[in-house]
Amino acid sequence: MHQAIGVIEIKGLASAITVADTMAKVANIQLVDTEKAKGFGWITVKVEGDVAAVNAALEAGEQTAIASDSFIAKKVIPRPGEEIFTVFWPQEDEAPEKPVEAELIVEPEEVAEPEVAAEPTCNLCHDPQCPRVKGDPRQDCIHFEEEK
Repeated sequence: MHQAIGVIEIKGLASAITVADTMAKVANIQLVDTEKAKGFGWITVKVEGDVAAVNAALEAGEQTAIASDSFIAKKVIPRPGEEIFTVFWPQEDEAPEKPVEAELIVEPEEVAEPEVAAEPTCNLCHDPQCPRVKGDPRQDCIHFEEEK
């Protein structure tokens, strides 16, 4: 039987992660689930543990959320009825099992280095055989007479 459950609502995923981290570090609780609300970017973080630990965790979570201006609400339920878990908590044994996917190991292929063509030195004809380099007179290009 569960000792106590606690829920805290936070604005924003980053703030919810920070609050959950703080709660887990402060008290001996178990983070059960996070649930995204249908609007406003609210996230509900659900925890369980003994009553004192859940109270301490939610207080620390509330202070962390208030510091970042993201606190909405919190609630501790000591000695909850089992019906609460069927409605609000995920059931591990009822969840469909995901099929196990085989790992595909792909070995890298040897890639041949592409042959580097000689770079053209002439910016007029782009012929690698042309002795002209950029900045030389146009008349030095071997294709100067053809371009006229």
